[in-house]
Amino acid sequence: MTEIAYSEEILRAQDGIGLFCRSWAPMAASAAVLGNGPASPSIASASEPLSVTASPPRAVIVIAHGLADHSGRFTHVAEHFAGLGYAVYAYDHRGQGKSGGARGHVERFEQFYDDLGCVVRTAKERFPGRKLFLIGHSMGGLIVLGYASAHPAAIDGVIASSPCLELRMKVAEFTRRLVMAISRIAPKIALDTGIPAENLSHDKKIVADYKADEIRYPKITTRFYVEFDRAMRDVRAGAGSFSTPCLFMPGGADPICSTESTAAFYEADPCSDKKLVVWDGLFHEIFNEPEKDQVLATADAWICEREGRQ
Repeated sequence: MTEIAYSEEILRAQDGIGLFCRSWAPMAASAAVLGNGPASPSIASASEPLSVTASPPRAVIVIAHGLADHSGRFTHVAEHFAGLGYAVYAYDHRGQGKSGGARGHVERFEQFYDDLGCVVRTAKERFPGRKLFLIGHSMGGLIVLGYASAHPAAIDGVIASSPCLELRMKVAEFTRRLVMAISRIAPKIALDTGIPAENLSHDKKIVADYKADEIRYPKITTRFYVEFDRAMRDVRAGAGSFSTPCLFMPGGADPICSTESTAAFYEADPCSDKKLVVWDGLFHEIFNEPEKDQVLATADAWICEREGRQ
């Protein structure tokens, strides 16, 4: 059985905002690393930084969650990879989850890139010499793609899960212009995200748990909307110069984010090391669908190849 060290901490962003971060890492070599297949993990809280308590991991993974969400909903993904011998970091974006900052607000979308950079640097300092991969879901997918575009040398690969490059949930042009106008004079007015929980997964328990989750903050400010809208356009426009190895995995039946926009980014991406897997019939949260084991296995295999293992 793989023993996993788990810890929580507050990292400080460039502007002093506290970023709540969860960490998992193997305490000893796992059966998966030894080639005998994955073992069921045993989780133990760590009182010391993971670099002290954990044995050297195969590689490091940083997870970026989506809009109106938090890192705790990716615990099963983190434990899966930690059980295979990886060190995993999952943090809450500013203004969301247990992190600091005005709720559902951001002054500039680039602050999300800076925050991700803070987590990446922390992970690299604690596990020097290990390859580092990003997994970003939805808005987190947008963030990791934007970060990789600006800092290709900082990471070794990206997995974009249903990345929010464009909304399938269309906002009326009048509403869009109205929100943009309001943001200039009242940037912190809160708006409901309008994301139906039923569009996330076919798993009814996932939907029920999402609705009952009190850690999530379900609103965004007018400034957040304007910055988010701009970031989607900017990242899409940069597809032709993207240079980081990437596994694109949109849900084929995603009612929230455009599967077509992800495919278009993939086609425009000049990097030779890229792969597109469209999960036919799956909704937005591919890691929370009944087929999640297949999704995780695909992510496993892709990272495994890029860290030099077969």
